[in-house]
Amino acid sequence: MRFLHFLSLIIFLLFSQFCSKSTPEKGIMIERIQASASAKGSNPINVFVSGKSWSPKTDLDGVTIFFSNADKWQEKGKTEGRAFFDALSITCTVKEGNISLYRDGSSIASSNCADSKPQSIGKTGTHVIYVLPSPGVGIEDISFFKDGKKLDVFFPEPIQGEVTASSIVEPKESYPPFSLFDGSTDFGWVEGVKGDGIGEWFQVDLEKEITISGIEIFNGYQRLDVLFQKNGVVTEMQVSNGKDSYTFNVDDQQGGQRIFFPKPMKGDKFKFTISKVRTGSVWKDTVIAEVILLGEKGKRYSVIDKTVDITEESLLAKIKNTPLEKSINVAFVSELPEGRLDYVFRSNGSFVIWKDTADESRVFDGNWIIRKLSPDEAKIYIFGRDHKIATIESMGDSGYSDSYEEESTVMFRDTMQVTYSAEEGAIFAGEKITLSKN
Repeated sequence: MRFLHFLSLIIFLLFSQFCSKSTPEKGIMIERIQASASAKGSNPINVFVSGKSWSPKTDLDGVTIFFSNADKWQEKGKTEGRAFFDALSITCTVKEGNISLYRDGSSIASSNCADSKPQSIGKTGTHVIYVLPSPGVGIEDISFFKDGKKLDVFFPEPIQGEVTASSIVEPKESYPPFSLFDGSTDFGWVEGVKGDGIGEWFQVDLEKEITISGIEIFNGYQRLDVLFQKNGVVTEMQVSNGKDSYTFNVDDQQGGQRIFFPKPMKGDKFKFTISKVRTGSVWKDTVIAEVILLGEKGKRYSVIDKTVDITEESLLAKIKNTPLEKSINVAFVSELPEGRLDYVFRSNGSFVIWKDTADESRVFDGNWIIRKLSPDEAKIYIFGRDHKIATIESMGDSGYSDSYEEESTVMFRDTMQVTYSAEEGAIFAGEKITLSKN
């Protein structure tokens, strides 16, 4: 009798523990997570996976985490939101080094890797955090706390697979279908046929079978408002697993949106076909920036495509014995008389240039592709976004000098000639931008 009583108690405790397991409403919902570039075999999602870690590719690479309202995870429609936590902890891969932390675009803290205790950041809701480690530092864990209690994190679970598409617009290396699952809405898949892209598709082939109940989608070109209107967006799609198929509407709006299917769909292959679009005001290319697969009971999935590494390895092999070999995946950090200039061109086809002076802060970011390649010189084409914050001095009515900030973001493009020498290092000479260590 005592044994049966003891067994009943154990079953009750196990059942109670199972029932008290956190649901998304009580935790932190990660909308998406991205790294500007990751070391081979590393993924930013690893900061939430026990026993794994994330490592940057260069000294200028960090991790950006976007949050969504956890208490609205079952609601369809717009997904933008904020997470509410009052402290976080970051565990580094090494004890020597530090982490710079930014929340919603503003610097809020710098922590020492030797101290991984939770640090208070206030109770304000947070939409995005950016974590930038110092050189040689990776990240093992990021945890969130509220009122002293560690919160469960619900994030897109990584699944090995491959993402293919019926067509890709030129230059194909800048708009591959695997960009749909890279965590960044600045890049994406662009179909490449004449017309609006009706009938074009992307397909996800997974290494294991899952059940999906819907998707989260970032429709259209999300990098700038003006580009969202100039390019086409999807307004209706069909999803199929080879047996069942559903047709669903997609809103013509920026930001993320959550869409649920009439019934869950099981499989290891899912095909998404464009059936209706809103034509772009300038270009007929139809764009999808990002996709997250929704599972059951709050599960979320992101596809880890081996094609990403293969593509980068192919580019690195192509630039061997050219000026680009010693210029790609190298973080250039230089001091200016009144500020600094940092930049990096990455093998994943992205770049970023930071310029800070007394008069302005400026960030150029986007894509680059090879136009010409030889042992002595290379020519690359860069295109993307020019974000500028200028400090304007003015004389007010009172006769005293006043200053204010003027912010602008425009698209830009340039062609750069790249040379390299042991004395001068890499020089990127363009019509609009010239970069060198001197």
